[in-house]
Amino acid sequence: MRYVAPLLMALAFPSSALVAQTTGESATSTPTTGDVSAGTYGSGTSDVDSVGVSGGGNATASNGGTAQTDSSARFNKNNAMQRSTASAKDDDERARSRTMTHARKDGAIRSKSMSIYKERGEKPVITRDSTTTSSN
Repeated sequence: MRYVAPLLMALAFPSSALVAQTTGESATSTPTTGDVSAGTYGSGTSDVDSVGVSGGGNATASNGGTAQTDSSARFNKNNAMQRSTASAKDDDERARSRTMTHARKDGAIRSKSMSIYKERGEKPVITRDSTTTSSN
C-alpha cells in the first residue's frame, strides 16, 4: 500500500493582547472500504491582533495506484487563506478531497470541505462539510 504523509501548514501573526478568539474548521474523507482513499482538513483562527490558518491532507492507494497531496496558504495582516487537496486512484477507483479555509481579522471564518469517491460502474459518493462564523 502506498501512503503519502499528511501535510500541515500553520501561519499566524503573534498576538499581544488576551482577547476572545474565533475558530472554525472542516474536514472530509472518502470511504475507506476500497483500495483508495483521500481526506483533507482545515481550520482557521482570528482575533483583533492576528489571523491564522492550518490544513493538510492524506491519500492512500494500493494495487499499483497513485496518490498525491498538496497544501498552500496565503496571508497578510488582515486575511489568511489555505487550500489542501488530496487524490488517489487505481485502475477502477478514484478518490479526491479538497478543503479551503479563509480567516479574516474581523472574526469571520469560513471553511469548506468536499470529498468524492467513485468506483467504476457506480454512482459517486460525495460528502461535504462547512463551517462559517460571522464577524465580530
